[in-house]
Amino acid sequence: MNLQSYLELKVNNFEDELFQFQIKGSNNYFSGTTIFYEDVELLKHLSSRLIDFPKHEKFIFFELGDKDSGFSIRFYPADSLSHIGVKITIAAEMLIRAESQCRVEFEIMVEPNAIDDFRKAINQIILKRSGIAILYGNDNRLS
Repeated sequence: MNLQSYLELKVNNFEDELFQFQIKGSNNYFSGTTIFYEDVELLKHLSSRLIDFPKHEKFIFFELGDKDSGFSIRFYPADSLSHIGVKITIAAEMLIRAESQCRVEFEIMVEPNAIDDFRKAINQIILKRSGIAILYGNDNRLS
């Protein structure tokens, strides 16, 4: 799959209530990836806040993991045409020394239906305890 701008959230059951999160994303200029371990139930908060976004909330901020290894995502209105800006921060700890921590921040532009699809995929991850949710940027439309 040759995606332009996107955020991919992949979850695998690791052991009991601990799940491996693999986060990948790009805006076609910058990209990043990280792996960390967290409880999949934490995704319920993000899913519930994304219902009908941006109808009820104008800005949503959500983070998983920690400052050394994890990701954060911020949704906000980008223009009067219903485009939504998504600021993504991905951090990965290299475990070599403190200075070797890697971090990337970038923005992708999405449409409301892409957020709805992303939310539905997150709900499937929560239900099945594993899976993949992809938030597609506007530049991934089929011609």
